[in-house]
This record gives sequence, structure tokens and C-alpha cells, in this order.
Amino acid sequence: MDVDIYHSYTQALRHPVIIGHVAGWRLPWALSASQLGAVAAMSGLLLATRPVWAHLGSVGNLAVFTVAVGGVGWAVRHWRIEGRSPFLVAAGVAVVLFSPGCRRGVRNGTPVAQPRPTPSNRIGTVIRCASVGDRGRTDG
Repeated sequence: MDVDIYHSYTQALRHPVIIGHVAGWRLPWALSASQLGAVAAMSGLLLATRPVWAHLGSVGNLAVFTVAVGGVGWAVRHWRIEGRSPFLVAAGVAVVLFSPGCRRGVRNGTPVAQPRPTPSNRIGTVIRCASVGDRGRTDG
């Protein structure tokens, strides 16, 4: 009896690339590329908007900065949508929204041509208010 054995490596291929060294400097803990991007983006955003939120003194501001950046890194690591990172999901949504098929529709890989609208009544329809037609009439 012959038995076929098949292996699926889909989960292994979805495993994120881990970065341990950046420009010759060893990170205190390993980060994925999406975590590193989110931490860098959050750090830049917080530094750019420092006059808006930084009114807690030096220790309080450092605590807010550390918690916000660490929270974003932790959230990106643990938040998965169908086994994908949030950045891959955002990239997929952007591709769908900006593709021409999203607005007009696609059939067999080509955009669908919308038919031209045709009027249902070529003569036209006149709508009158009942009180306008009755002004000339007098009963009595």
C-alpha cells in the first residue's frame, strides 16, 4: 500500500523576520521588521508632537514616551489578523482600495465596462400637484 505524505510550510513562511542587529549594534531584544517600523514611527510621532503632550515633567514625559513606544511594539507583535501582521493587512487593504477594480469591478482580470444608462420613458413624465390643476375650477 502506497502512502503519499504531504507537508505544508505555510505557518513557517508566515513567521516574521527577526532583527537582532541594527548597523552593528545589538538590540536588547529581537524585533521583527514591523515592530521596528512601528517603534520608529511612534517615536518620531511623539517627538514631533512633544509640545502638545509633554507637560508632566521630565520623569513623567519619559514614562509616557516609554509606555507608548513599548505598547506599540507589543501590540504589533501580538496583534494578528488571519495570521498576518498589521502592516501586511494595511498593505493588502491599500492595494484593494487603490486598484481600478475596486471602483468599477473586474471580470477575468479586466475592468468591466459599465453600460450607458438608457431612459425608461423616452417621452418623459409630467408630475403636477393636484391643487395646481384645480385652481380654475369652482364648484358651486
